[in-house]
Amino acid sequence: MDKETVSTIAHLSRLSLENEKGDKLISDLEEILEFVDQLNDANTENVDPLSSPLEMTARLRNDDLNSKDRKSKFLSNAPDSNEDYFLVPRVVE
Repeated sequence: MDKETVSTIAHLSRLSLENEKGDKLISDLEEILEFVDQLNDANTENVDPLSSPLEMTARLRNDDLNSKDRKSKFLSNAPDSNEDYFLVPRVVE
């Protein structure tokens, strides 16, 4: 990793890069790439792919109706409504 590559990455990322922080950024990026190389060397031959990194399953619950039907109460408070909806004046012609 060289300064030209880091400045290109910074430009593409729309980041301003100060000269004194360039060397630190180069060493940090090299450490990240070394870590990714370690991950590439990991043996994943007998490992099934996961849809989520968590090995938990979602808890299921019964789909029970637990609220009252208050539609008629809400519609009765509206200035104008029909049997299912609030009626409002037309705003856009």
